[in-house]
Amino acid sequence: MSDTVSRVLALVLAVGIGGLPFYQPDATRVALVGDTAPPHGALVAVVCLGVAVAWWSTQGRGYLWADPAWLTWNDFTTTRTTALTRRMVRGWLARWAALGYGTAVAGMVLGWSGILYAAALFAGYGLLAIAAGRVKSPGMWESVLPLLLAASAAWPIPLAVSAAAATAAGILLLRKESLAETAGREELVRGFSARMTQRVSVAFLDVWGLLPAARPLSLERFFARRPVLPRYLLAGVFTRARAVVGAGLIAVVVANLHWIFPGVPGVWWVGIGCYLAAIPFAAPVAQLHRTPGLRRWLNHSPLAVKTTAAALLAVVAALWLALVTALGVDFHPAALVAVPLAAAAAVRSVTRDPIDFANVGVVDVGGVLVPMGLVVQVARGIDALLLGILLLGAGLVPLAGVVCAAALLF
Repeated sequence: MSDTVSRVLALVLAVGIGGLPFYQPDATRVALVGDTAPPHGALVAVVCLGVAVAWWSTQGRGYLWADPAWLTWNDFTTTRTTALTRRMVRGWLARWAALGYGTAVAGMVLGWSGILYAAALFAGYGLLAIAAGRVKSPGMWESVLPLLLAASAAWPIPLAVSAAAATAAGILLLRKESLAETAGREELVRGFSARMTQRVSVAFLDVWGLLPAARPLSLERFFARRPVLPRYLLAGVFTRARAVVGAGLIAVVVANLHWIFPGVPGVWWVGIGCYLAAIPFAAPVAQLHRTPGLRRWLNHSPLAVKTTAAALLAVVAALWLALVTALGVDFHPAALVAVPLAAAAAVRSVTRDPIDFANVGVVDVGGVLVPMGLVVQVARGIDALLLGILLLGAGLVPLAGVVCAAALLF
């Protein structure tokens, strides 16, 4: 199948699935809100959270890449600047289009009260995001700003002021020299290498190859003492500081969504949030799984590696749960099982075998041919998470514990 046909088919499926809330608005409203009235300012809060996530996702400057051969044989400064700027704008448009869709769904479910505040946030921070994305990042400070924006989701008047400030900051940043003009060959080639790794990972459905790369660790003699395996896994947490900010952003989003959509049981928010917060820190386990030489150097059995990694990720998930509880999400004893469940599911996800394309298992589902074999392989880890949360929601805590243990053994 050609790339064009694949993209058209993906677009048709996305439109069909994305239009479901508009086809069945009453069912969507009952599933998310229940029989209660939507809280005041819910639409503004949803847009605020969406803007924070969209802004945070643009901060990687993913548009800064160029083919080394093109740079060598066909590079003209004007052409390069135009290509990079066009790529940056396309990425920004894709994110803000998705945000516009989410706003439409939220307005249909929650009502349109506060739409002017929402529009101010949408426009002001949209300008700031694209203006900030074209200049050099100041570092971790930039990653923290979306977290502060999401934390103020319940305050419409300060949000209007911050939207005006974001617009002014965006106008000032537009006057600075663009990275598209100043980026050097080394930076562009490094971005190209990272992009090729991502494209190959997506093509072969190895989505965990997209986990964030580690930064250099400045702690001396970190591996000089035993035990080496826990130190190696702990270093994977220390070298992913941006993922810590991302986990904080997920906590704020979950706390607000739990307040906005009371129809969704809290165990679902907590379980999925724990998984999303822990999965970036499972990258060292993924690296161990796909590097036999590194596993031989550590000299541990696969079960020992999985168990140690799950214990460390459970600590990360527990800290995340404590933050969510402090933000106002009601604590439930089932959440104590959701923590190791999410950790085990994360380890199960990144330790699956390579995709076996000889076992696609095509099944006719309502006239649509679905490669169930590939779906089962890709969903490894997520399957244990969803099954465990479903059992926790039904009050079957011991069975959820069994699923947690099975996720590491099989």
